[in-house]
Amino acid sequence: MSRICYIYREKEKNETSIELVFDAISEELSRRGHSVTKWYKPVSWKETFRDIRRLRKEKFDIYHITGDVNYLWMFFPWRRTTMTVHDIGMYKNHPKTFKRRLYVFLSFILSALFLKKFTCVSKLTRQDLINILNIPSRKIEVIDNPVVLDIKPVCKDSCDDTPVILQIGTGPHKNLEALIEASAGLPCRLEIIGSPAEHLVERMNQLGIKYNISNRLSNEEVIEKYRQCDILYFVSRSEGFGLPILEAQSMGRPVLTANTEPTRSVCGGGALLYSPEDVAGIREGLMRLINDSSERQRLVAIGFENIKRYKRENIALRYADFYKTYFRV
Repeated sequence: MSRICYIYREKEKNETSIELVFDAISEELSRRGHSVTKWYKPVSWKETFRDIRRLRKEKFDIYHITGDVNYLWMFFPWRRTTMTVHDIGMYKNHPKTFKRRLYVFLSFILSALFLKKFTCVSKLTRQDLINILNIPSRKIEVIDNPVVLDIKPVCKDSCDDTPVILQIGTGPHKNLEALIEASAGLPCRLEIIGSPAEHLVERMNQLGIKYNISNRLSNEEVIEKYRQCDILYFVSRSEGFGLPILEAQSMGRPVLTANTEPTRSVCGGGALLYSPEDVAGIREGLMRLINDSSERQRLVAIGFENIKRYKRENIALRYADFYKTYFRV
């Protein structure tokens, strides 16, 4: 069996999505006899290079950069190094500053000349790498993200008297403003995980919207938010994948999401789809899910079928096959 070193970004970033994905994959691979080591990049570059020297001496079969610090490929044995690209939204959706151009060149364009193969989490990310960065298609394999939270379904046949609409994330691309405008006047409460901009909080107050804001939640607290909600709103302008869709489906909650990739594919038909700019449509969808129990139940049933594609054991096996095929371990 292979010896794999998973390379993570700094813990100090206080983000966990990538870590949760590869923690789940590493657990499954370990159950199948693979030896998995996890390394988190230190903040200090002095410590980083010291650790890299140590890791190189251990001669792992695979050095796998899990994301966000993709430029580190340069410092590991190229023939035994791969990486996962989650998205390039930081480049395609923002001004092309020198710093962003340099990061993209070092992390993706240059790496494609030296690494055998790397993965990305959606067909959209693959197309972005090919069409925007001119990465050869033969270099990229799509492996979906797995469902990582341990969610036991607690179904609701109908909404509560004051339905709770859950919003995960508050960055500009998460499109909280459309939810605010669409829910104005509806008998509901917004449950927002993140740190919304001050003008969005002011807008909710202005419209008399009921809301609750929380952040820095544990996995258990996030699961509880899914349990308490009636609907997941995830009509983002841009996503690399869309794990909250699968998490809500695992709990047995209907979903509104964007009629764009990759969320359209990830939901597997188990969601109402709207353009991120279609506030009237989003409002109609919210009302439909609040008032129509049969529609809720239909989407929940499709969602339960959909999440079977994303079981962690299935995704871990795909990574094991990837390592075996391209790195012969």
